[in-house]
Amino acid sequence: MNEQSTYQEIQPKTELKDFVHSFWMHQNNSDSVEKITIVPDSYFKIVMLIKNQKIIAYFITGLWLDEKEFSFAPNTFSVGVRLKILAPEFLLNREVASILQKTYQLDLGYLNIDKFDLSSFEIIVEQWQKELLSIKPKKEIQGNKLRLSQLLDKMDGNISAIEVSNQIYWTNRQINRYLNRYLGVSLKKYLNIQKCYQSYIQIRNGEFYPENGFFDQPHFIREIKKHTGETPKSLHEQQNDRFIQLKRISKK
Repeated sequence: MNEQSTYQEIQPKTELKDFVHSFWMHQNNSDSVEKITIVPDSYFKIVMLIKNQKIIAYFITGLWLDEKEFSFAPNTFSVGVRLKILAPEFLLNREVASILQKTYQLDLGYLNIDKFDLSSFEIIVEQWQKELLSIKPKKEIQGNKLRLSQLLDKMDGNISAIEVSNQIYWTNRQINRYLNRYLGVSLKKYLNIQKCYQSYIQIRNGEFYPENGFFDQPHFIREIKKHTGETPKSLHEQQNDRFIQLKRISKK
């Protein structure tokens, strides 16, 4: 991890685990702009940027399909929530397919962010979880959708689209229709993002041959470059400056 920045995560309450992967905080402790590259991780996010205990930006992102460069202003910290595939329908009551590869600015009144105590990451998360629980619809999650989300969380892309369909008793066509409606991607594309993201663990450790999920090394290199713009070796070499995200990935 970049020594001039700090990073922290908090896991969600049990009531939010079907919709929220985690809350995170990244702080640029230096007096200069910090430039980093974010790679696709299969989550969409709500993010706020804070400086001097004031929110200077607040937005929601769609899924990323390739790398995105961000600049963090000096002495600024960002706080975000990673959201799972059920969150659009069963938590936020909206799709995010229309903002695929994009960001959408949010009004500070959304989730009452303008009333938050911004004095610490822990306090922000406590308030954020309360607001998310307050908008959670009371409708029941259908079994096939819940099984889909839980299986994708468990397998991290190390499963084929056909196997997903067979295990949750939902046709591939129905799964694709659901994911495209709410996220803007097919099941195959979503699995590929997950598979590449988990492979960054071995890339971080200097291993450039895939453990599983890829046909061969050329296929592995091709897919990693598609999502990050870099070869596995180049990613490894730049993980301490541009790709500091790689330092934070952990096995489940």
